[in-house]
Amino acid sequence: MNDNEKWIHCDCWFACFDILGFRNMVSFDDNGSMQALYVMKDYEETLNHLNNVCDVYKEGDINYCWLSDTFIMFTPDDSARDYTVIEFAAKYFMDKCLYTCIPLRGAISVGSFTRSRDNRAFMGKAFIDAFEYAEDQDWIGLILTPTAIKKIESYNLNLIYDFIASDTIPMKKYNPKEVLAYRFQNGASNMPSRFLPKLRRMKSQAEDKHKAKYERTENFIQKHYQFIE
Repeated sequence: MNDNEKWIHCDCWFACFDILGFRNMVSFDDNGSMQALYVMKDYEETLNHLNNVCDVYKEGDINYCWLSDTFIMFTPDDSARDYTVIEFAAKYFMDKCLYTCIPLRGAISVGSFTRSRDNRAFMGKAFIDAFEYAEDQDWIGLILTPTAIKKIESYNLNLIYDFIASDTIPMKKYNPKEVLAYRFQNGASNMPSRFLPKLRRMKSQAEDKHKAKYERTENFIQKHYQFIE
């Protein structure tokens, strides 16, 4: 291949997920399997769910790659349609992982992106922004980066229902006022959040240094979860 054939350049939507406590998850059991491989099952179920209920989704709309403790998704372009696909996928993926007791920190960004055709090399603003904002969170959560928010607003898409502004979004160095956070509602309305028991169970098994992250997530869900009559 010449250089032009080895690389794919585009502007796209990009989601990055960091697995919290990854080293504790990858210990082998007697059957030689890894608990972390449940992430792949959750991803496969996410695609199945997209196929079944997302009208705009078609095969190839989401690409993915798993790199150690980092899981990424990206779209072919940065259209409004592709945002609805990656937002749908990212929320459902977060929900599935949390429900199977896999704690993630995730971020959705948008911008320039370059990758090798074999998905062994990644670079570009979309990748860097999503990676850095995912790592900067001090809880289990999913956020929209400032560049993603600006792009979504340019399409006049609704940001209100599932992603909200809050001064309690726990960021380490970035300004929490410049991001929006997923409140784990995703269509639920008239029942208590099913994620709180999962978070409490994970917190009881987590290292002491990580317990506060679970508490922040619990408090956020309790504060912003809406009961709709």
